[in-house]
Amino acid sequence: MPDQSIIPREIEGFNSYINQTNDYLILGSPTNAVRFGWTAQNLSDWQQFESDWNPLYLKYSDKKESYTTAIKNSLIAIVFNAITYDRENKLILKIKATVGLTPDDCAVFKIPLSYVGTMMTKLAGKTGGDKHKTTMTDEKVYPELKPIGGGFLKIGASLESKESGRPHKPEGYDLLEYKVAVFYSGTSDLPTQLNDARFTPSYSSKASFMLDTNVFTSNLPATTLGEAVPLKVAVFFFRWAKSKHPTLDGPWNGPFTTPLL
Repeated sequence: MPDQSIIPREIEGFNSYINQTNDYLILGSPTNAVRFGWTAQNLSDWQQFESDWNPLYLKYSDKKESYTTAIKNSLIAIVFNAITYDRENKLILKIKATVGLTPDDCAVFKIPLSYVGTMMTKLAGKTGGDKHKTTMTDEKVYPELKPIGGGFLKIGASLESKESGRPHKPEGYDLLEYKVAVFYSGTSDLPTQLNDARFTPSYSSKASFMLDTNVFTSNLPATTLGEAVPLKVAVFFFRWAKSKHPTLDGPWNGPFTTPLL
């Protein structure tokens, strides 16, 4: 399974989350947003989610006077837009990778306390600074895609220059980033370009993981009752990525296509 966003999906949970995190991001000198490695645009966009959310939530909370299904659906849309924005910009991952992460950081962003001190421990034995802050790999991802059944896919990624061996990431890279789209077999216009809007962006912190492709249904047309469901295929692009230094992400590689069982 890919890494999942820890942002609450429920309306009440997200209401507390978006307000508390925005309040916390602007505290401190430097601010927590700066300490986490968020850009000014990241902060502005996160604050915009809060600005869009609060007026609608007030109406949603008034069940007798102003509540409507349309308002509820608008709130749900904001939740999933925020989750998508987090995934595409690696906001939570940047927080997890922050040197000197505190229990308060974890409590506000609902990050496991096990991340506190993790980065300091990793860096304790190193000298000369982090050389990976300024280096970019030219290694592409060499993926092995194994259909397991039930729509599940075992993905193992290694370096293209190796094209074999145990799945692993390049030194200094903590993410395998990918774009995925699922179609019925026989689809004539499968995507061949990275910027195809039918792709869903995601990532994994592991070079070997199990992916449930059943969640990627947006490109599948409806079938009629009693009609046999066609076999499916998945299309991927991959790259190696850095949660703390996204400007140094590696080159994309693809498309890769695999049948699904």
